[in-house]
Amino acid sequence: MPGRSAVLGLVAAAQGIERNDEAAHAQLEAGLYFAVRADRTGRPFVDYHTAQTPKARRGVEYATRRDELSSDNLNTVLSTREWRTDACFTAILWRRDGQSIDLDCIASALKQPRFVLYLGRKSAPLGLPLNPQLIEADTFVDAFARRIATDEEQWIWSQTTSGGVASGMIACDGDASGAPAEGQIQTRRDSILNRSRWQFSDRIERIILPSQEGNP
Repeated sequence: MPGRSAVLGLVAAAQGIERNDEAAHAQLEAGLYFAVRADRTGRPFVDYHTAQTPKARRGVEYATRRDELSSDNLNTVLSTREWRTDACFTAILWRRDGQSIDLDCIASALKQPRFVLYLGRKSAPLGLPLNPQLIEADTFVDAFARRIATDEEQWIWSQTTSGGVASGMIACDGDASGAPAEGQIQTRRDSILNRSRWQFSDRIERIILPSQEGNP
């Protein structure tokens, strides 16, 4: 499931907020509740990469990547990255009590983002436009039920059924207003401390299964 910091990062990028603008990131972190639903879980796959680096030598420093590759004593390093393909999630953000976050501005920015949006790395662009919707509902669970999927989303879901489960599982902030009393509690390290230094803290998250959505 996408983390809180990942979704707030997309929101910040859409609004043109730089990573070193700590006040703006802190406002998003403090001002919004977060929940996400798994519409399609997708399929996992592993991406392998190789890179060449020179062996460490005492007193030798390399100023550029070109200098590194010009060394006559290179090592080959293998790295892996884990991805999910054909996955689809619906995220909901709503204001915390006493906060003044402008949801209309966020929706407008997601429709016409200032910065290019991607999932973790620039090589992983979004597969569909974000299609933000402003929904009035008593709880975020009701908002999930009222959210209307686009024709493009429904077509893609029909093509990827074999590649992922439509689980309907929801993950939300542990202190989210309107959350059902039942649900598994877990800890994720995705609450933003310092975006420019990539520092995050633990967050309590509640997992809600479809059978639990009607038990406030």
